[in-house]
Amino acid sequence: MIIDSKGKLFGKVSIIDIIILAVLIAGAAGVWHKFFRSDSGGSIIGRSADAVIIEFYGEEAPDYAVNSVKVGDLARDFDRDTAFGRISEIKVDKSVTYVETADGQVVQASTPNHLSYYFTVEGTAVMSENGTINLGGYEYAVGRSLTLRFGNAVVTGRIYSISKKE
Repeated sequence: MIIDSKGKLFGKVSIIDIIILAVLIAGAAGVWHKFFRSDSGGSIIGRSADAVIIEFYGEEAPDYAVNSVKVGDLARDFDRDTAFGRISEIKVDKSVTYVETADGQVVQASTPNHLSYYFTVEGTAVMSENGTINLGGYEYAVGRSLTLRFGNAVVTGRIYSISKKE
């Protein structure tokens, strides 16, 4: 028989030992995938971090939040607590929103007490061949919407551009 009366396979290894070994192998594979593979599927082991410039854009954020952001503030993904780097440039303008007029046309308008912003951040990240960056095991790409923390301010916005710093 393959399994004897003591529950051992070929009289040497128990079924419980095999199950425990399979769970350990699956766990090791999961850890490998989480920490040593990029979300795009390419290996990031041995790849050094690049100096990158990330520009964030928000169409409409409260003016008091935007005005509290300063050059040198740390930029973070609020939900994942991933640090992007430090703010090197700030551009603000009127907020951008779109409204429908009485005759059915959609026009650009601005909301009182709100601003649009471009925050330029310089940091380091592993950059993939397709232009995305990997930080903290998460892939970030142009167009991704995020809740962002800049210093003590929290705003919503998108990644407007990602480039290697020359």
